[in-house]
Amino acid sequence: MKFLQNSFLCVVAAWLLTAAYPTLAWWPLAWVALIPFFMVLDTKGWRAAMGFGWLFGFCFFFSTTGWLMHITLPGALLMAVYLAVYPALFGLSWVYFKKLPLIARVIVLASCWSFLELLRSTLFTGFGWVTLGHSQYQNIQLIQIADIIGVYGISFAVILVNLTVYETFNALIRQKDALGQVRQLQLIVIGLLLTALGYGGWIMSKAKFADSVKIAVVQPNIEQSIKWDPVYMPSIMTKTLDLTSQVAATGDPELIVWPETSLPGILSEQPAYQEQLQLKALDLSIPILIGTIRQNKQDYYNAAVLIGEDGEIKGHYDKIHLVPFGEFLPLRPILGWINEYIGLEDFTSGHEYTLFSAGKAKHPFGVVICFEDALNDIWRNFTLAGASFLVNITNDAWFMDTKEPYLHLQCAVFECVMNKRSLVRSANTGVSGFIDPLGRIIDLAHDKAGKRTFVSAHATAAIPVNTQLTFYTKYADVFTYLCLLCILAGVFMRKPTGNTRQEGRKYA
Repeated sequence: MKFLQNSFLCVVAAWLLTAAYPTLAWWPLAWVALIPFFMVLDTKGWRAAMGFGWLFGFCFFFSTTGWLMHITLPGALLMAVYLAVYPALFGLSWVYFKKLPLIARVIVLASCWSFLELLRSTLFTGFGWVTLGHSQYQNIQLIQIADIIGVYGISFAVILVNLTVYETFNALIRQKDALGQVRQLQLIVIGLLLTALGYGGWIMSKAKFADSVKIAVVQPNIEQSIKWDPVYMPSIMTKTLDLTSQVAATGDPELIVWPETSLPGILSEQPAYQEQLQLKALDLSIPILIGTIRQNKQDYYNAAVLIGEDGEIKGHYDKIHLVPFGEFLPLRPILGWINEYIGLEDFTSGHEYTLFSAGKAKHPFGVVICFEDALNDIWRNFTLAGASFLVNITNDAWFMDTKEPYLHLQCAVFECVMNKRSLVRSANTGVSGFIDPLGRIIDLAHDKAGKRTFVSAHATAAIPVNTQLTFYTKYADVFTYLCLLCILAGVFMRKPTGNTRQEGRKYA
């Protein structure tokens, strides 16, 4: 019965936390959602804590990333199985640091969570989606401090509040002698939150951008099942060109952006389509940025190509961070047998952070393709290279009409805030639009009914450009590595007790 009760509490915590993310996006829930999970951990040895941590993690990650099943159900399950390892490690940390003084324990545990998120976003090519911090993407004033502490710093704040609320109730109900320490902890946490909010208010009040550039996006909404069918390629090209003409006529943009792999087929193998596109740019006298597959000898690249207003190709960017099992087969000598079932041809990874220019002032910008707009290092490197704004071209049609496009948008909002750069997003289907350097959504493409995904649409907006570098852009995740120092300090402070191993066996 106790096992079922603990399992139920883990599922409740996972559901509450899931509700803090799109499509519900009840972000205040994230500040207390983990309390049922903590209730389970607080009486467990390390084996049980890891087990219930894994259960919580599996329920949470499958409910937030289950859209992967539209590509492969076994893959979606395996992804959740793997990602759940990180909450399991947090459960182990809970037991390991249980004997620390209250304030030290809370800070060290919050540091553990944040550092585990950094590891999750890095190991095995990384998956940094649905961090605790991402749940706060609509909490604009608070998240401005991410330009110093990054998204994992916002996660630190959210987990810190969860821990403080839990310890407050714990002291009131079970450990009244700890009330004095709890009050000190509360003052520390309130002070940190007020500092973050004050910093956010100051940043927002002084944010003035000297210039802007007017950009249009087209969202053709091509079904994935027909996207590469030669029969449909002429109609796909016609549809996208028509949307281009419409947005050029209504918005007078300085650049028009097409989504990822929007040009049917491979660029070098489709001269007729390429000529149509070049003539369209020449006729409109507007540059057009397209997503396409580019070939160079025996190598194929997922690329962005800029067609100038004179109809000439001005340059290309080859995607640097490829998606495993989507754009290449990792460990092909070992896993080559899998290819009999998925038939995957490897793309080649690019190596250069290519900059293009847009507008009369020739503002430099970088292009991030697909999930690259959720990768901290890709954004930082483009910004350090001189990009004054970024463009994301993507294709979220793979995942059907699910929450995935909005989770993708969450990540993009944080990258804008951390680097203080605007983002233009053009998706084959949802969500296409514009985000300013403060993470505020300027506009999203939609149909007459207001629907944003799985509709054909276009939009135009003037986005601010910026050249100043943030602390985060210069120094990356320094805050999270300070969290690692806190963890090491906790290890040093921890005093092993003679019955620790015995207690572990008792509760496991």
